[in-house]
Formats: sequence, C-alpha cells, structure tokens
Amino acid sequence: MTDTCVIFAGGDPVKSETVDKAILENAFIICADKGYALAESLGVEADIVLGDFDSLNYTPSGDKVMCFPPEKDDTDLMLAVNRALEMGAKRIVIYGACGGRIDHMIGNIACLALIAENGANGTIVGDDDIISFHMPGEFSVPYKEGFSLSLFAYSREVKGLAISGAKYSVQDCTLTDSVTLGVSNEIIPPAAKISFTEGRLLVIQSRL
Repeated sequence: MTDTCVIFAGGDPVKSETVDKAILENAFIICADKGYALAESLGVEADIVLGDFDSLNYTPSGDKVMCFPPEKDDTDLMLAVNRALEMGAKRIVIYGACGGRIDHMIGNIACLALIAENGANGTIVGDDDIISFHMPGEFSVPYKEGFSLSLFAYSREVKGLAISGAKYSVQDCTLTDSVTLGVSNEIIPPAAKISFTEGRLLVIQSRL
C-alpha cells in the first residue's frame, strides 16, 4: 500500500520547476507510455512503466514494465490510475496530462473523476493548468500567483456551493452544467475555501 502515487503521462511535457520534488521523495512512480520519456527527461526513476507504448514508439525493457495491447478499453493513463488505486493510493498527482488532443484531455478528466469516486484525491498538474475533481464536502484551493480559479459542474447540478477567500464569493449557490458562472474567479491569499452538498465539481486553475 502507498499513500501517494505520482503518474507521468504522455501529454504536453512539464518543466522541471512544475514538478513538486517533495512529493516525489516518498511517492510510488508510475509512467504511462510516453510518460516514461518525460520522467527520464526529469531524472525521475519509475517504479512501474505500463502501456501499449504506441506513443513512446518502443517498448522499454525490464521487470518493472507492463505491456498492454493497443486494442484495449482503457487509455494508458486510466491503466495507471487503476493500478494506483489498486495499490491503495489516497493521493494521485499526474504530470504530462494537459494539452494535446481534446478527446484525450476529456479522457484525462474522466480519470480524475474515477479517482474521486474511489475516495482518493487526484490532481493533474501542468505548466499552465492545475485540475482537480471533487465530490461533496469541503476543501481549499491554495493561491498560486498568476492563476485564475474556475469551477464547473460535472453533474447536472452542483448544489449548496459556497466559496470564500475569493474575489467572487457565494453562499448556497446552485451551479449547473450549462452555465459559465464559475469561470475565471480570483483566489485571495492564502487560499479559497469551497464546499458543496450535492453533485460533482471540476476545479481548474489556469495561468492568466
């Protein structure tokens, strides 16, 4: 069992300064397909490398490599997420999962939904975006200089939404999946506090 798992995926690479070195120190590292090249470029050693390796264009060698056929139901990132959840990870941080094809990006967000549904905390971290997915409850989003804060309903409705510590605060708001009400808020340092009672919520911090 591991508390924290870091996954490197095959989307847009991230800069070295984007990666939280403190998290890496005690995390189990999984590379999904081309994420192996990203980890190597950052000097990070993987504990598991998995995928069909169609994006990496070669199959790594070694006993830590898990090969899958290209014709499969899950994306390489979803395979990695499922592996992390099977290991008991409660915190999953994903690098290299932003940018690229829109269908892949939506699939990556689905991976965050699966993580949240399994009671774990998942975050996709890119150079210009930080994405997290939340089930009902209360949480905080730390201030990050130069980044906005946007909230989207990932269910028909998000009810009982409250936001404090931000330029635009609300109490007992209902956010639906067909409005842009939650786009481009601003966090007041040190953090925004968010809570809601029903639904599923997608939180995105984007570089301005």
